[in-house]
Amino acid sequence: MTLRAAPTFWLMLLMLLAGGLAVARPAVAQVRDDDTVTYTVRKGDTLIQLARDYMLRETDWKEVQRINRVADPYKLPIASQLSLPIRLLRSRPASATIAAFRGQALASVANAPLRSVAMGQALGEGARVTTGPASSLSLSLTDGSVITLPSNSALRIGRLRKLLITDSIDYDLTLETGSARSRVTPFRNRDDRFRLRNPIAVSAVRGTDFRTHFDAGTETSRSELIEGGIALKARSAEETQLAPEFGAVIGRSGAIAVEPLLPAPQLIGGAGVQRAPMVAFTVQPVAGAQAYRLQIGRDSGFVDIVEDVSGNSPDFTVPSLGNGRYFARFTAIAASGLEGLPGTIAFRRRLATATQPAVPGQDGYVFRWIGSGEGMRRYRFQLRREDSPSWLVDEAGLAGSSIILSDLSPGRYLWRVGTTTHSEDETDTDWTEMESFVLGE
Repeated sequence: MTLRAAPTFWLMLLMLLAGGLAVARPAVAQVRDDDTVTYTVRKGDTLIQLARDYMLRETDWKEVQRINRVADPYKLPIASQLSLPIRLLRSRPASATIAAFRGQALASVANAPLRSVAMGQALGEGARVTTGPASSLSLSLTDGSVITLPSNSALRIGRLRKLLITDSIDYDLTLETGSARSRVTPFRNRDDRFRLRNPIAVSAVRGTDFRTHFDAGTETSRSELIEGGIALKARSAEETQLAPEFGAVIGRSGAIAVEPLLPAPQLIGGAGVQRAPMVAFTVQPVAGAQAYRLQIGRDSGFVDIVEDVSGNSPDFTVPSLGNGRYFARFTAIAASGLEGLPGTIAFRRRLATATQPAVPGQDGYVFRWIGSGEGMRRYRFQLRREDSPSWLVDEAGLAGSSIILSDLSPGRYLWRVGTTTHSEDETDTDWTEMESFVLGE
């Protein structure tokens, strides 16, 4: 081997190794530098003036001239259209703000280490956000769109800006792993662009509500369109327009399989006020469903998610949910993995007071109860004979959790406790079920 041939040999070897690595590890979808917007020429426009006002360099008009085959940069026909590469255009930055989070929600800026997020924290281009187990995070974008990440998800912000020449938004985000729900504000400008990528596909959005998932282990992607419209493109495949209430599964080959989403599950148990220690819901089984999902949020848009549980059963239980007003959202999951249409209800959480059996004490019979829930509580105790509708005892405004009654005559009694909870939001009263008490001769 000559010295002249050696570099060629090593170069070929490196290329082969690089090719092997590329096969073993799929490339992450990148923000494209050749994306363009269309500009409609107005009276008085010239390429030179457009470059001075809206492009990064005054000489960028030359590239625009070449791309659009403009004969004279000083003479542009009014109402003609120019294709302008985004990479040449000046913009002002937009931002993504932490609107809600729970659990392990982290963010990094400019490849810095991940750190815990804070409410109201602003993130820009290049930022990355992640969620751990039993966690969630919601980002509010400048135009009012909201991106919500459930557990075990990671999202990177590629472009987040507003182009000066068209006054249009240019958002480009990448879901690296996990899931994201996007509620995109309807576009006000024909040049508005919102793209959500993952390593194998791109979703081009126009004012919509949709979910996206990417499984790095199987290299598969799923998209579910609730309303609006998105265009899906995977590698070299043709662009697929997804209709509302349909979903698509995209395999590692880039093939796109479309199917209708399962209908929203119907609630058959758990509506109204949830008083038991465990919050419980039951939905009607959905034909074709292999799993079900429940999300509980503090708002109807589910920006602030407090619980997110999935399972094979249409029955759900959630422990340790504080008093308040909530929204519950149910979905059925098909064998393909596509999550169906959501069904949402509003409900109230109000922990009920628990009573204990009456027991004889030194000064009479002791009736006890256990108050629960947030806020200041006051109790009302009522007791009557079983054969009489009139209350024999009716004590209100009790601060303690027991009362002692003496001089009760033999017989059968019914009693209950009412709990009035005073909080910043409301004053609410709940009653326990009637308890029976027998005093013998």
